[in-house]
Amino acid sequence: MMRALRKNLDIILIIVVVAFAVTIYYGYGSYRRSGRSQQAVAATVNNTAITFYDLDQAFRNLLSRYDSKTLSQFDEKMFDFLRRLTLENLINNELLYQEAKSRRIKVSDQEIKNELDRLKSSFPSEKEFRSFLEYERVTLRDLQESLRRELMVQKLTDSLTAGIEIPEEEIKKYYDEHRNLFSTPAQYHLAQIVLPSQEEAEKALKRLYLGEDFAAVAKEVSFDASSAKQGGDMGWVSETQLPEEAKEAIQKIRDNPKAVTSIVSRNNLFYIYKVLEWKPQEEKAYEEVKEDIKKSLLTEQKNVKTDHLLAELRQKSKISISELLQPESSASPSPEVSPVPSPQDQE
Repeated sequence: MMRALRKNLDIILIIVVVAFAVTIYYGYGSYRRSGRSQQAVAATVNNTAITFYDLDQAFRNLLSRYDSKTLSQFDEKMFDFLRRLTLENLINNELLYQEAKSRRIKVSDQEIKNELDRLKSSFPSEKEFRSFLEYERVTLRDLQESLRRELMVQKLTDSLTAGIEIPEEEIKKYYDEHRNLFSTPAQYHLAQIVLPSQEEAEKALKRLYLGEDFAAVAKEVSFDASSAKQGGDMGWVSETQLPEEAKEAIQKIRDNPKAVTSIVSRNNLFYIYKVLEWKPQEEKAYEEVKEDIKKSLLTEQKNVKTDHLLAELRQKSKISISELLQPESSASPSPEVSPVPSPQDQE
C-alpha cells in the first residue's frame, strides 16, 4: 500500500492542494492551521457533532477516487457539490448509526477482529499495514471503533431485507430483459497498419494484395509506432471497443485468415486490419447467473428501504449545518436542516 502511495505521489499532492484550497474557500482555513478544526462544527445530528475535521478527511477520501486529469477539470461548482455530497453522506451515516444504537444492534469483538484481519490481508505485511495507519494518522483503536460503527450500520441495513425472498419469475424476467449484461462480446485478436494519407494506404493495401506479409509491411510503413514494432499486432480487442466503421469491415473478413479489410478512414488517419484470431460472443446461461441476479435485486430493495428509513429519520431528527456550508443562493434553510453558527461566531 505504501508503495502504491509513493507511486501515485503526484496524484496525492494534487488532491492535498485541491482539498486545502477548498478548505480555504469555505472560510475555516485558519481553524485547520491552528489545529482547532477538530472542534469546529460543520453539522450536528441530534446534538452529535460532525466537525470540519471529519468533513475534511471524508472529502479528501472522496477526491482520492479521482485521477489527476479528472480533478484538473473540476470547477468551483463541482467541488461545492462534492463537498456537500460528502457532508450529506456523513449525516446519513450518523443517522443510521444512531438508529442502530437505538435498536441495540451489537457487534462482537470477534467480528471486529475478522474485519480487521480482512483489511490487513490486503497489505503485503503487518509492517506496511502499521505504516499506512501512521500515514493516515489513525490509531488502531480508532480503526477498531470505526469498524464497529460500520458493522453496526451494515447489520441495520441488512436487517431491512431480512426474510425477503425474490420470486423465481422476477429473477428470470430480469435475466430475459438484461441479457446483454450476461454476455461477453465478440473478441478480436487484430493487427493493423495505420497511415497518414489515402494514397499511402492504397499503396500498402496493394502490397498486401500481391502477397506481402502483413507484419513486415506494418513494421515498415505503419504510422502507429507502438503496434508497428509488433508487426501491427494490437492484441485482443473487444468488439464493443471498435469504432463502428472498423467493426463492420472486420466482421466481413473475420472468417478468412488470409484476408485484410478495405481501407477504413477515421480521424484523418487510414487503417487496414487483419484478423489473427477471434472468439464469438458468449452468453452465460440463466443458471450460471441466477444467484448473482438474486443478490443484485436484494441489494436494490435494501437501497430503497434504506432511503425510506433515512427519510423517516430525517423527518424526526434535528439536523443543523454550519452557515459556512449553506449555499449562497439559499434564502432560508430547508425545513429539516437549520444552520449552526460559524466557527468565528462560536468564539
